[in-house]
Amino acid sequence: MSTTSTAGSSRIGTTVQNRSLLPSAATGAVVAALVNAALWAGGRAADVSFSASPPLGDSSMQVGIVLIVPTTLFMFGIGAGLLVLAARRSRAWVRAVVVAAALFTVASVSGPLSTADDTASGVLLALMHVVTGAAFLVTASRVAAR
Repeated sequence: MSTTSTAGSSRIGTTVQNRSLLPSAATGAVVAALVNAALWAGGRAADVSFSASPPLGDSSMQVGIVLIVPTTLFMFGIGAGLLVLAARRSRAWVRAVVVAAALFTVASVSGPLSTADDTASGVLLALMHVVTGAAFLVTASRVAAR
């Protein structure tokens, strides 16, 4: 009786690659959250309201640091999860995730610009979307280059 391993060398390499992705993704997420927190703090120091009116609601809501930091980390985590899954498949899948992330970043900018109650709030909130997307794209492009 003979046994053959079904785990090829590419599968083992993928496991190592996924483990090395975690510190890189964590660093990117923390940097994005810190930059977004600094943008919020700077905006508050400049008396920016950070208020927005949701499309389906009548009332205006205040976007605070308690919402900004966890949302940044959560969205980055979703992207990192998709990146891990893509890295298990192929480089083409990783490139597809990078392209989708870039498109999602650009599309997400319209949300704060259209719902913010004032221009300064809209611009700073949109910039936070760009910061999160750019940090993820840097992380993802490092994976794509491997």
